[in-house]
Amino acid sequence: MIAHSVAEHLRLIDRTVAAVTRSTEALVRASNEEALLAEICQIAVEVGGYGLAWIGYPRDDDDKTVEIKAQAGVAVDYLKNVRGLTWADAKMGQGPTGSALRTGGTQVVRDVETAANFAPWREAATRFGLRSIIALPLSHGEERLGALTIYAEETDAFDADSIRLLEDMASNLAYGIGALRMKAEHDHAVRELAESEARYRSLIELSPDAVVVHSHGTILFANLASAGIFGALNPAQLVGRDVFELLHPDFHPVAAQRIASPPAESPLVEYRLLRLDGTQFDAEIVAANISFHGQPARLLVLRDVTERKQVQEQLMQATKLATLGEMAAGLVHELSQPLNIIRLTAEGALLFIERGKAQPQWLAEQFQLVAGQAERTAEIIDDIRIFSRRDNSPLQVFDAITTVRAAIGVPGSQMRPDDIALVTELPDRTVPVRGRRVQLEQVVMNLLSNAHHALKEKRDGQGGGLDGGWHGLVRVSAQVIGRELRIVVQDNGPGIPPEVRARIFEPFFTTKEAGRGTGLGLSVSFGIINAMGGRLETLDTGSGACFAITLPIDPSAADLIEERSAPPPLHSFAEAHIMVVDDEQAAGEALGRTLRELGYRVSVCTSGSEAWRQFQADPADVVITDLRMPAGGGEQLVERLRDFDPLLPIVIVTGHLGATERLSDNLQDDRCAVMKKPVALGKLGTIIASFLRPPE
Repeated sequence: MIAHSVAEHLRLIDRTVAAVTRSTEALVRASNEEALLAEICQIAVEVGGYGLAWIGYPRDDDDKTVEIKAQAGVAVDYLKNVRGLTWADAKMGQGPTGSALRTGGTQVVRDVETAANFAPWREAATRFGLRSIIALPLSHGEERLGALTIYAEETDAFDADSIRLLEDMASNLAYGIGALRMKAEHDHAVRELAESEARYRSLIELSPDAVVVHSHGTILFANLASAGIFGALNPAQLVGRDVFELLHPDFHPVAAQRIASPPAESPLVEYRLLRLDGTQFDAEIVAANISFHGQPARLLVLRDVTERKQVQEQLMQATKLATLGEMAAGLVHELSQPLNIIRLTAEGALLFIERGKAQPQWLAEQFQLVAGQAERTAEIIDDIRIFSRRDNSPLQVFDAITTVRAAIGVPGSQMRPDDIALVTELPDRTVPVRGRRVQLEQVVMNLLSNAHHALKEKRDGQGGGLDGGWHGLVRVSAQVIGRELRIVVQDNGPGIPPEVRARIFEPFFTTKEAGRGTGLGLSVSFGIINAMGGRLETLDTGSGACFAITLPIDPSAADLIEERSAPPPLHSFAEAHIMVVDDEQAAGEALGRTLRELGYRVSVCTSGSEAWRQFQADPADVVITDLRMPAGGGEQLVERLRDFDPLLPIVIVTGHLGATERLSDNLQDDRCAVMKKPVALGKLGTIIASFLRPPE
């Protein structure tokens, strides 16, 4: 160690103190890391009187290089001559900067001429007049930020006091760097948060879907689309309202339960909502728990699906009509069978009567056979009529097994001529599900129709049939598994290729040739089952095609399933006047004869206008009328009768279900009954008796 005079020692200490003091001032006003590093180097040179000062940051690359971040002094060109700056534990990493970065300790070179580890840089340092060096690590906690390296033009310029002061300066600098980085991260987070909030607000405000935030049912926020969907002048008109004001009363119980106990998951649900003017619309809603201005809240995203549901209903209606068109031949066969039995039985009975061989008991059996076949015909017509109409009925609980049995009747008759056997394995019990009976029937019929087509194609491709040794098989089974009902439709046809299976439920995707399929059947069926809370999926059974319908069972509503009972006996109330109106005179007279036999006084009219004139002259106690009549329709007659006497009992008998539905909207009371042709006399007698029976 070279001994300095007291004056020289004090001079070195004074300039070091001055540099430390100025660097502290720089730290206080620093707002940028790079500017701070540059200013510290400048202070070390200008105030501390050192020949060179620079700050390097370690890189975490393969060579562990050192990046120069700031530099100052008359010997800055020295750094241009220094190659291979590294902090690796290698020859070129043994210099003061590399060692300080690697070890975390202060490194001092008292004389570059004699320091063994400084040999690679000695010539350059001597050429630029640099004689002693100190390298100070910059550490912030466990993190090694970099190193401050200072070169002096004197040998042994860094004694113990100077080293201590410069280490304090390096420590302050490291703290300042850490603080600036924390501030930068904070500022960045604030900017990101502000940008995120701006993006969020823009997304919410410009979203085409309505977004509503409520807390315990009170609306706190609504976007612009919410005003549009609810018919408000602006979003502010919705804020502060109770969400139940915008919810149809039928959905209040389930909404109250969700508000009281918000579910952890947020499934997509469908609600019926109310606009401010009271009009109704259907909406899909997805919800999430959020914090709104520091309080727990619920965010709702709503989408009006009224138009989409109308399109879906149109698609379902088109699919149903297409299915009926394909089943026309089977329907003719189904109807011709009971009609043939009725005709043969009736003509046979007439023949026996003419020959005097008709015994009363035998005639009763024949008429009972005719009545049974007429009921069979009525069931077929009723199924077709219900299936073909547009189904706008509310969701209800019905027996899925009865529905499946009804759906397989016509398709089964169509399969028999093609040597296809339809096997059923259905439980002898009631399985209640919630939805629309007609729609489930449509899905089952569509699956059976697809199986029929596939089996016919397989038969034709093999040249099969009875002579070719081929036999088609379709199996319809149902099984209760836990709280679900699984309905399976399986065939022994060609099956479904994997590439088709992946797209089979896509709209308009079909493998049928042009003109034989729209591709809507399975897509619509998938939507129907999904709307019932169930699943429609394909199963890999190794051979043929297999579709499974899985529906949740509604165990609480088993008592709502209607059970078929025997027809009640006819009742009679003597002296009551009954008016029968039917443009088919034979039908009117036949019904009139039966009612007269029961003791009623009967008037028979063939038009609505005739019936109205006769009613004014001789009012009836009960009016039984058809609807569709060429001369004076039944609808006008019903309106006139109700204007005359709002409590007059009326029985509407028709085969035109649509008109009946329109009338029923205006006749929602217990003084009007609707019966579909063909009429069951037992049920009609019960209705008349209930109308004529005096109140208890």
